[in-house]
Amino acid sequence: MADPLSDTLSLLDARCELSTGLCAGERWGVRVGRYEGLKFNVVLQGSAWLVPEGAAAVPLAAGDCFMLGGGAPFVLASAPDVPPRDAAEVFAGAPEGGSARIGSGKDFSVAGGRMVLAPASAGLLVGALPALIHLPASSTAAQTARWLLSQFVHELQAGGPGSRTQATHAMHMIFVELMRMQLASPGGVPAGWLSALADERIGRVLEALHGEPLRRWTLPELAAIARLSRSGFALRFRKVVGRPPLDYVLTLRMHIAARDLRQQRKPVAAISQALGYSSESAFGSAFKRVFGCAPRTYAPRRPGTPA
Repeated sequence: MADPLSDTLSLLDARCELSTGLCAGERWGVRVGRYEGLKFNVVLQGSAWLVPEGAAAVPLAAGDCFMLGGGAPFVLASAPDVPPRDAAEVFAGAPEGGSARIGSGKDFSVAGGRMVLAPASAGLLVGALPALIHLPASSTAAQTARWLLSQFVHELQAGGPGSRTQATHAMHMIFVELMRMQLASPGGVPAGWLSALADERIGRVLEALHGEPLRRWTLPELAAIARLSRSGFALRFRKVVGRPPLDYVLTLRMHIAARDLRQQRKPVAAISQALGYSSESAFGSAFKRVFGCAPRTYAPRRPGTPA
């Protein structure tokens, strides 16, 4: 059975990277500017306030973790009213794999990283998630996430051979677990393909589409999988996913093409043929509709480069 979430992470070349930690003391504040992908942090010690731009401040305690998406700047501080220093200044000169320090560094510490996504395609995942997912340490509804967090912290603090690799793998699983938790929560994610995974009928359709993305799907076939009339299925799919079914199929195929172009798996002509297009120009028009550029313009880009 296809797994649309895992498939999408693969399509987006998702990978996790550890970030420099932070130790702070007294009155302190750090402002992080715009970023790409998803950010994850876990509070190792003390308490602080997370202040996302344009949103209410969120109190953090030891053991809390949070995931941020959407790229909006945010502030992490000992109190919401503390004037923050720019992150570039705070983290300048910090040791690789270590922690930056503000003040005594004895009151608060945080560690984490980010999930890096193919820039031109990142919106497919980031746009399907809330801007902030906060898991308090007091929560009793996330045993798997708690275990993964303990492994993540253990590997960071152990510092033995392979510890950074193990911590990075644990962080990747934490990202996925936080997404799963949001899916299981009513209204936990915005309308879109990710929230559709929680819909029994539409979720079956997404599994079929991701299982055979190159198949020439028709609306009646997809409606039969959902066990709905054609008109009822089209309305429900658009309401839950946010776009018509066949438009979703097109977008999925173009993301497959984009991954092959980034990884130089095939030339443009071969990708066009594999996707069933009769000409490169027809494929190019479809690709430009999704990504805003021609395949040959997109091809030189790599994950981590501006899109």
